Formats: sequence, structure tokens, C-alpha cells
Amino acid sequence: MINKKINQFNLFVDGKEVDTGVYDYTPYSDKFITEFKNTYRIITKLKKDEIPDNADEYIYARYCVGDDSLNLKAIDAAHRAAKEFGSFPVSKRRKIMHDIHDNLEKNKDKFIKMLQIEGHPMSLAEWEYRGMELIFSEKSAKFYADELWREVTRFRNETLYFARRPDGVVCISSPKNASASNSSLGIHALLSGNTLIIKPPLKAPVSTIFLWKDIINPMLEKNGAPAGAINIVVGNSKRIMEQWLASPKVNDVLFFGESDAGLEIGRQCYNAGKKPILELSGSDPLIVWKDCDVDDAADSAMDAFLGSTQICMVPKKFIVHEDIYDTFVDIMKEKISKIVYGLPSQPNVILSPVVKTDTFEEYFKEALSKGAKLLCGGARINYDNTLNPKGAYVRPTLIQIDDELDPYSFSCVKNESFFPLIPVIKVKSSKPGAEKDKEIFSKMIDLVDQNEFGLRISAWIKSYVYIRQFIKYLSNSGLLRINAKHVEVSECLASHGGTRKTSGPFGEMNYMWLKTTHLQGITLARERRKNRRD
Repeated sequence: MINKKINQFNLFVDGKEVDTGVYDYTPYSDKFITEFKNTYRIITKLKKDEIPDNADEYIYARYCVGDDSLNLKAIDAAHRAAKEFGSFPVSKRRKIMHDIHDNLEKNKDKFIKMLQIEGHPMSLAEWEYRGMELIFSEKSAKFYADELWREVTRFRNETLYFARRPDGVVCISSPKNASASNSSLGIHALLSGNTLIIKPPLKAPVSTIFLWKDIINPMLEKNGAPAGAINIVVGNSKRIMEQWLASPKVNDVLFFGESDAGLEIGRQCYNAGKKPILELSGSDPLIVWKDCDVDDAADSAMDAFLGSTQICMVPKKFIVHEDIYDTFVDIMKEKISKIVYGLPSQPNVILSPVVKTDTFEEYFKEALSKGAKLLCGGARINYDNTLNPKGAYVRPTLIQIDDELDPYSFSCVKNESFFPLIPVIKVKSSKPGAEKDKEIFSKMIDLVDQNEFGLRISAWIKSYVYIRQFIKYLSNSGLLRINAKHVEVSECLASHGGTRKTSGPFGEMNYMWLKTTHLQGITLARERRKNRRD
């Protein structure tokens, strides 16, 4: 039994909802933060089939957890559906994408609310939704669909075509920090004619289940897609991945996670004959040139603190020309002082509890010991900004690192920081005149080239000369954004993908419609007239 006010989220396999009879629970994040012991106690009782009278005040939903047999059924269902769905006309798949976009808009408020319940502060949840809405816009859908089949040229008596053929069954393991929005990249795999198995994280899967079962699947059914086109499983991540890798019916694996784990998954996929598609860590630089619109640059830099910097594609180090350094830092400190603190349900909140508080303290102490200068922040706090050495939150922290200190010897520069500790690297030169800017530019490029990750780069600059130079030399990323907010999404460009440890040795801007297909060349010969001799 369950309190009727507590929602239930079933899994979804082969076109049917599945109640496994095994459950876990999603608490209201506000309660989990403010009344952790009570919330934990109630979840413990619920798992023992005890129903506290006030459980619905603390618990939003219970959700089903599957086993090995359910995952195998999902693989079989996706495999059966793949041949039929892959033969759907591209125009029909594009119509499905259009309908999904419209249904997402209709469910906007409910979806954002669900993200908040799971712990995404309002500003983060709205940003996630906004990115999804742009990625699946009509303009983007048309561009992607047009690239799936096109005539290349006509030569002599032949017409030549490029066709992107679906790989088949694509399995998606989405991340803990932003499962729903990241898993939605799979919609582009549907556009390409693939069928899907989505595995949300074992903790906080509810918004992902809602997205796929209640927003996306009805649009598939409306357009006649076969049962099994999408399947949703929740369970032991290791066992599910092992079954995906062992099955000859699985073609691609899209994995989100930390780089060390993800690159190992990629190796295992390759050895098993699967295509690995990796969305891993990021340690993005934001570059501030001396002549930029410093207010705009600072506005973009403030997005570093979305979700307490626990999002892969936010900027995680600022590389700043010494001539504008003090102005930039002063504006940043002023903006940081106006940050709204509070619970995820409250408006304008951007910070969330930090998972790796111990690593924050380790990196922070190391940086100061090596000569970094504290500019602001540096303390653990409660959600309401009261000091607490064991608090789950961290005040947004800026530290100055001068370029001569060898910035990549600092862990907070070299590694991905999943907490609001941002190094502001001051790039200097003692040379006169134009030679000074040339040296600073060269140092900035070198700092970017040393980055072991390659998700996004943004640069803020007015000089057309140096805009061209930055475009020419900044190649270590999936996306380069010039005078455009670092975290925003642009129509017709992918939101994810990158080089090096971000997406592995085959990394690049990650078009999912492209990654989950293979290129086929087609030659159509026109009828020839036979030469006749009189």
C-alpha cells in the first residue's frame, strides 16, 4: 500500500507500464535539506511497508526498480522495434520531433516543478528547459532531418546520395546531476530512426521517467511508432551496463559521467563491438580580453555558479587580460554579493547542495598554499547562507592565480571542479605596446591548449583582429562561443560534445543524429542507351 497523495512512477518496456513491486522514493528536496533525519526516517519506514500519516509531506513519489530480466526484455523490445521504426520516412520522424517539442511546451511548468522537487534550483531548472526547447525547435529539426538524406551531385549518368542509416538500438545511461535534460539528447537518435533504452540514475529518476513516458512516448504513439521504440529501466547501473555490452542486439551506448569512468566504459564498448558515445567531464575556460564588454562577460561568468558549479558545461576557470583584471573582479564580486540563497523551490535561487565538499576543501587549501589569493567566498554554509563548517553548501569562491605560478599545477585548474571554486587566472606581460597583447594572447592560447578537457570555450572581445586570432587558434573544444553566453544553446548547433577527456579520442561537437547513424553512399544510375552500329 501507499499513501494516495504520493505519486507512483512505473517503468516502461515494450509499450507497457511496468510495476515491478520493488520501490525507492523521491523526497521533496526542500524537506531533504531542512529536515534530513525526518525525511530519511520516513523513507526507511516506507521501505518496510510502514505508512507514516504525514509521509506525503516529505515524499513526492515512489518509483519502480527493475531487475536483470526487465532489462533483457527492454533489449528485446527495442531490437524488435528497430527494423520497423528505422524504415519510417524521415518526414514522419521529423513530425514526431515537432510533436515532442509542442508537448514539452505544454508540460513546461510541470516539468520544471519536477526538476525542483528533485533538487534543481529554479534558475537551473529554467535553464535546462530553455536549452531543450531550443535544441528541439522546428529550425533545428529541419536542419538535422535535411542532413539525414541528401543528393550530393550528378555525374555522367549517375546521381549520388549521402544517407545516414540508423545504427539500431541505442542505450542511454544519463547522469545524476541533470538526468532528464541530458537524456533528452536521445530524441535526436529517434529522429535518426533508432530505438532507445533509457536508464535514469537509481536516485532521482522521476523527472526522466516523466519526460520519456508522459511527454515523449505519447507523441510516438500518436504517430504510429512501434511498441518498444522507447523503453525505461531503473536498476543496478553496473549490471545493466554489463547486459548492454553482452547483448548482440545493442548497437550504441551513450554514457554520461566522469571522465575516468567514462573512458573505461568507452574501452569496454569498443571491445564488445559497440559504438561508445561519451559525454564526460568538462573544465571550461572563459576568456576575458582587455577591450570586451566587461558587464556582459561578468554576466556570462556568473553562470559558473548554476547548481553550485555541478554542471559539466558551465565555465570553471576565467582567463583574464591583466589590463581589465581588476575591473572584472570588482564586478564579479559585486554580482556574487547579490546572489539569492534559499531552497530549490524558491525563486531566483541558483545554488544547490554540494556533493564533493571534501574535495572543495582539499583544492581550496592546496591553492592557497601554492600562492593563490582569496578574492571572495571560501566558506561552507547552510542553504540560507549562515556559516557552518559542515554545511552542505559552499559560498561562491573566486581565487586569483597569476600566470607565472604555473596554473595547471593547481588541482582546481587542471581537474574538473564540481563545486563553486573558480580560479581567475591573471595573464600578464612586461613587454611594451602591441608586443604586450601578443604575449598575453599567446599565453592564453597556451593555457587553453593545456586543458585536458574540451567541452566549451567562450571568449569576450571587441577587437576584430583578435576575434579572428582566437577563432583561428582555439580548437580544443566542441563549441567556441564568441561574445555569447557560455552556457546558452544555439539552434542548429549541438549542446554537447567535446575533445580529449570530455568525449574521448573521437570527441567533437556531438550531433546525436550523426553519432547514432552510419554514412552510406548511394549511386543511382540512369538507364543507358546502347550504342548501335548501322
